[in-house]
Amino acid sequence: MPKPVVTGIAPREGCPGTRVTIRGEHLGISQTDFIGVAICGRNCSMTAEWISPSKIVCRTSFGEGTGDIIVMTTSGGTGTSTVKFTGHHPKQVGPNEVSLTWVDESNYIDKRLDRSQKTQYHMRTDPLGINVDDSNTSDVDSSYAHMFQKGSSDPTDENFVPTWFLLKNHRETPFQKLKEGHAYMKKRANRNSNNVPLNHVKDSLPVFFEVNDTLSAIHHKMQKDLDMKGNENITDEVEQLLNEASKNANDLFKTVLTCKDRADSIRNTLNVLQRFKFLFHLPLNIDRNVQKGDYGVVINDYEKAKSLFLNTDVAIFKKVYKVVEAKIEEFREQLTQEVQQLPLSLTRQKALIRFLIGLGYDGGDPAWECLYHQHEWIQNQMLQCKDKYLDQARKLGVGEDEKFVFICEEYHTELTKIATDQFPEHWHLWEHYASGVILSETGEKSAQVEKLKNAAARHAKDMKGLFRDTIILLVNLLRAAFLPSSLAVDEDGDEANRSERSSYGMWPEDRAISAEALAECVRCCRETHQEIASLNLPSGLLDPLKVVIQDLRVLCLSNFLQEAAEEIRNLHTKETWNVEEGGVTSLPSSYNEIISKLFLFISDVQSSLPGEENIFTRASFQTRLSHLTSILFISFPEAIERACLPEETNDFKSREVASAKRLVIGMSNLDYAKTFIFPPLLERLRSQNFPDLPRTLQVADESWLRVRNNIFDVYCEQRVDPLVAVLEPGMYIGNFSWDDCAVPISVRSYIKVAIMKIITLHSEVFDISPPLIKDVMNEVIRCTAEEMLRLIECVTVWSPNGALQARVDTEALRECTKVFATSKSESFFEETLATLPKDQVKYNSKLLEQLKEDFKSGMMFQMRCFQS
Repeated sequence: MPKPVVTGIAPREGCPGTRVTIRGEHLGISQTDFIGVAICGRNCSMTAEWISPSKIVCRTSFGEGTGDIIVMTTSGGTGTSTVKFTGHHPKQVGPNEVSLTWVDESNYIDKRLDRSQKTQYHMRTDPLGINVDDSNTSDVDSSYAHMFQKGSSDPTDENFVPTWFLLKNHRETPFQKLKEGHAYMKKRANRNSNNVPLNHVKDSLPVFFEVNDTLSAIHHKMQKDLDMKGNENITDEVEQLLNEASKNANDLFKTVLTCKDRADSIRNTLNVLQRFKFLFHLPLNIDRNVQKGDYGVVINDYEKAKSLFLNTDVAIFKKVYKVVEAKIEEFREQLTQEVQQLPLSLTRQKALIRFLIGLGYDGGDPAWECLYHQHEWIQNQMLQCKDKYLDQARKLGVGEDEKFVFICEEYHTELTKIATDQFPEHWHLWEHYASGVILSETGEKSAQVEKLKNAAARHAKDMKGLFRDTIILLVNLLRAAFLPSSLAVDEDGDEANRSERSSYGMWPEDRAISAEALAECVRCCRETHQEIASLNLPSGLLDPLKVVIQDLRVLCLSNFLQEAAEEIRNLHTKETWNVEEGGVTSLPSSYNEIISKLFLFISDVQSSLPGEENIFTRASFQTRLSHLTSILFISFPEAIERACLPEETNDFKSREVASAKRLVIGMSNLDYAKTFIFPPLLERLRSQNFPDLPRTLQVADESWLRVRNNIFDVYCEQRVDPLVAVLEPGMYIGNFSWDDCAVPISVRSYIKVAIMKIITLHSEVFDISPPLIKDVMNEVIRCTAEEMLRLIECVTVWSPNGALQARVDTEALRECTKVFATSKSESFFEETLATLPKDQVKYNSKLLEQLKEDFKSGMMFQMRCFQS
């Protein structure tokens, strides 16, 4: 801030007490910034009134001569002046004269009582006998006043200084004139000393003439009265008149003296009011400034009054100062109440604490009391938040779980917002208190700053305890709502422990909190931790918050996995059996969507932020996590099994009513998931360092294989067993006998019927899922070959034609289904052929080959179905 500069003053001269208006630049930002003003080296701060940064009004003090006008401010320091003020000697004013300024009457001379006193010297010619121009002497007199501070240029003054007289009246008089004036003064002195009586007579001639005229008039008046009254004594009447005149004169004089005394009393009272109006106006100014919010002005005025009137012995001053003290006490109570009306910004809190310290707060340490009150207020806010949402949760009815989740989300959001908003404000106030910034930022004295820092040092341990208690309360409120088991108290435990547990809130335990709500709680807690961790806190204060965040992450991840597994298990209710491209329904896609959504949700919860513990490091959680991860793989096969084999048809007899097409679709969905969903899922788990994945994979494979085999077995029971069952009736249709049959002319019809049924089965599977054909057809051919073996082994008597017919039928069936032959089926066919008599084959080999060729030609299109 630039220094104050005075550029104008009106008026520019005057006696002591003259009201002047000072104008300039940078004369103070406010009343509190303004320190004082000096005119001609005399302090005028007592009567100074700051109007604006460019205007100040005050009254001049005692002092003669010309000097600068100096303004002093806190922001700019001591200023300068481009103009000057001239102070004159106070003029004398009679008791009945009007004066616009205060007049010092200590040197007043009443010439009615003492005519011997001299008056100020004035004459047109000075003692040297040289004419003087009065118009040019006043300015010169003031210009040299600072050189002769204790003297006077008046020859009649006892402190007369000849040098000042010559400079004032004869600074331009030639030296020859001064010599002549010196000779004149000597001559006049000699004449006066030699002719004193004569001079006295000459000087008194006018008085003598006036007395003579008065006596003559009195004589003529008395003579006239004697002529009129004769021999009466006129002196009695004159005496009476003189007595009356004397009495009237005395009464008049007493009246004048009474008026003078009253005027003196009023003038003295006005003088006191003028000089000490600051004190008398202070109570009213305190009220006004408090209403305007100018607390700094109130404190500065109070400090000023205390320094001037604290130890005064004047009764009126004591009385007014007592009123001031009462006003200040009310103001102190108002500040105390305001600083406790939270929430309050940090800047406002510091300002109020600074005001209380400036007032000399008697109740202790205002900064520490503010910190302690804020600590209690924050805890009370968190408890009120808990009570509000807990009451809402308890009022919910049956089936309002979604509203309960919404209440929990609102609860942790508001609770963490209280912590995020208020904890930093609380700690920053402590830091400013401990470092003395509350006072040092406004330029207070270093001694006061050190005193404040020493007081804070005594409370450092207490402040750490307060902040730790607040963190623990926040953590326990969160645990009571989301991790109630972590706060469990035995029924036989201490009553104090049960009461403390109850204070955190007994939330309904029969209502579940969704994983998404827990994830949002984790996010809010993390934001709160990051906000508080940015503060310069002692180590270990945030450990309870870190632990509860870790516990919430574990619970949230477990709930996400459980909810995903449950959703996967219920996919069977969404099966439409509409086969899409690839021979699968929408179930695998839905399963994949659930898995993708799961990893999207758990990504934030599973990943650890700086300073957080890895969620998989807890041994107790690793076992549970491995189980939950396995369920992700197990749940889909179980859903397929439920869709294909409803529970009500799970027994052997009722399985026959299950749709064979659905069984094929179910196996296709299983194979698709095993090929295209399980590997990416396993890779995702591996990339995120999920524990015990080999065990998880083993459990998944076992579950998949079990379900697929179960469905395949049911399918075979429904489709393959009936197909195989037609072989025996067809073989013996028309009372056919192997020991009495005609020469074979072609493959028998039962083989052709079996092949057509196999083709039908092939078409059924191919239409849904071509990749399943091999598994299904392998089983069909195996079962058919096994049934042929059983049937042939049951024949005890063979005719040559019967043996040849059986060989033709067997080799035709074998040749037609060789595309899907397995080692098992081939072994069955070999055993079947080996069972037939061999002695007749060598004689009919040509016929056998001819019949086989004829069969191939006739079944060419059917055989191509297998090849496709």
